[in-house]
Amino acid sequence: MGPNLLLLLLLTLAGQGSVGSLPEVLQVPVGGSILVQCHYRLQDVKARKVWCRFLLEGCQPLVSSAVDRRAPEGTRMFLTDLGGGLLQVEMLTLREEDAGEYGCVVEGAAGPQTLHRIALEMLPPAPSLKEEEVEKTSKTGVLVDKHFSDPVGSASPLEPSWDEKRAPGKQALQDSGLSQLSLRILLILGVVLLLGLLVVAVVLFAVMAKRKGSV
Repeated sequence: MGPNLLLLLLLTLAGQGSVGSLPEVLQVPVGGSILVQCHYRLQDVKARKVWCRFLLEGCQPLVSSAVDRRAPEGTRMFLTDLGGGLLQVEMLTLREEDAGEYGCVVEGAAGPQTLHRIALEMLPPAPSLKEEEVEKTSKTGVLVDKHFSDPVGSASPLEPSWDEKRAPGKQALQDSGLSQLSLRILLILGVVLLLGLLVVAVVLFAVMAKRKGSV
């Protein structure tokens, strides 16, 4: 669910009215969700249950146990009567404007009864896994950049390493070795050419001497 972490809150209070008691304070990050469970008396199993937002003028019903087919598809609040005296309420994808007081209310024969009240406080959104990875990567990158920009104990143009200091000498040796090899190749080619010329001269001399003898 990413940052929309489900905060599971099991409020297993007995089905006695909590009028006059302080609300339970819940702190949830923006984008999070809550699940509240309230207990009611078994004799109120058929009574209408309501999830209210308490304002100055009283209870503002948000969702109830009655089936409402006109409810919008994008609703973020759900109330489910699980039976056996257990009522469950879900509030999903919470926003900053959702901060306030809420409560489970049962409309029994003796009148509305508040089972439990909560005070919802919204916190800044929790970072997702990807954001945490990017943050860690960026921090690591800064550390790496600082490490390589620090001239102490590191190779830099101002303080070349021992290998870099020896590099000109190595290059000179390599150049001299190549020059010697080229010179040897030229000498060998010269000797071969000279021998070839001598062989040609001997052959020509022999041919000419043979012609003179025959004359």
